[in-house]
Amino acid sequence: MPRKNVPPHADFGRALQQLRAARGVTQEDMLLATSRRHISRIEQGHQMPSIRVIENLAEGLQIHPLTLMVAAYCPEIDATSIKGLLDAVSADFEALIAD
Repeated sequence: MPRKNVPPHADFGRALQQLRAARGVTQEDMLLATSRRHISRIEQGHQMPSIRVIENLAEGLQIHPLTLMVAAYCPEIDATSIKGLLDAVSADFEALIAD
């Protein structure tokens, strides 16, 4: 059952573009993470990154990989969206632990 206020699909392209802009990082600056073409295809929504690529991209942005994951699931990278998503994740873990 989908949670309200939590998008059902990640938008890694938007998140990667926004986080790169926030850090002042270009696609060329991220070449150690993956190729410029691959970054471009992710940002355009043509490809989804693997966990390994997410880790490499996050390292290039000097953020935790979960920060990139959270940003991908937040329609707006703002305190309200982030708190809502983290609350949903916390509730999921509480339910799993209780079972």
